Amino acid sequence: MKSARSRKMNLVVKLGIFAFAAYVVVSLVSLQMEISAKRGELATYQQQLEQELLEVEELERQIALLEDPDYLARIARDQLGMGYSDEHVFRDASGS
Repeated sequence: MKSARSRKMNLVVKLGIFAFAAYVVVSLVSLQMEISAKRGELATYQQQLEQELLEVEELERQIALLEDPDYLARIARDQLGMGYSDEHVFRDASGS
């Protein structure tokens, strides 16, 4: 026959193992939830990165256009109202 002390020790060991197993399960569930949240953040940051890269490409294109004399002349003419010294500009007063 097992002694009462042996049964108490066996019960304590079983409770300890159960408590440890419960702790591990709770930790795993918590970590899975954290991983899911971080994956969502990662997707958001990747989308922002793609948008920023598109903006960088557009800015690089605009910088490259600043070296084109035809583009600069068109900007000067259209936005600043400038023209060549011997040039005459006629505007349609009817607005069409």
